[in-house]
Amino acid sequence: MSKRVKPVIDVDLDEDERKPRTVLIVIVFSFVCGLCLSLFASIGGPIKYLFSLLALIVGIKMFGKLDRVGPRIWFVSLSIIWYLVLTVIIAFVMYIQDNPLPATG
Repeated sequence: MSKRVKPVIDVDLDEDERKPRTVLIVIVFSFVCGLCLSLFASIGGPIKYLFSLLALIVGIKMFGKLDRVGPRIWFVSLSIIWYLVLTVIIAFVMYIQDNPLPATG
């Protein structure tokens, strides 16, 4: 005789409603992972291993949030792309800091 109570917030989202959220999660997590990997490649000393560990933790968290194969492949691909782009940007900034432009006179 008990009635089933419908929850106020329905957690089961349709595929169309989940897609923007999934895309945002993949982009943010891949950027953070790519940034950690580029800092790992750019920084010297033992602190660099902290960034490697942080990238591993971000990857584990992302794989735990999304259980489908497609977003996981996009995460790895975008992380590599972010890593390459951010490493080039960091290299440019470090080069400009070490070699300032000559003053024209």
